[in-house]
Amino acid sequence: MSDLITLNLTLYGCPLHYIKAREALSEMKFEQEIVFEVNNGDAINEILTSLRHDGHLCEIVSEQTLTSTIKVIKKS
Repeated sequence: MSDLITLNLTLYGCPLHYIKAREALSEMKFEQEIVFEVNNGDAINEILTSLRHDGHLCEIVSEQTLTSTIKVIKKS
């Protein structure tokens, strides 16, 4: 069993945070999981909407004051 990959996207604004997430997913295998750390606010909705539109399963697994953690399972 492989370790879960975590990618910090909090340093990037729109649309770079989505581009970085998409790049990471392009290097992964089908059904592999990754966790993204994302700034709260618009970034959460943008990432969730875009990655779901791409066909991936996404869920918020943790919410802190400034950031949230999103787990994504590659589906396409």
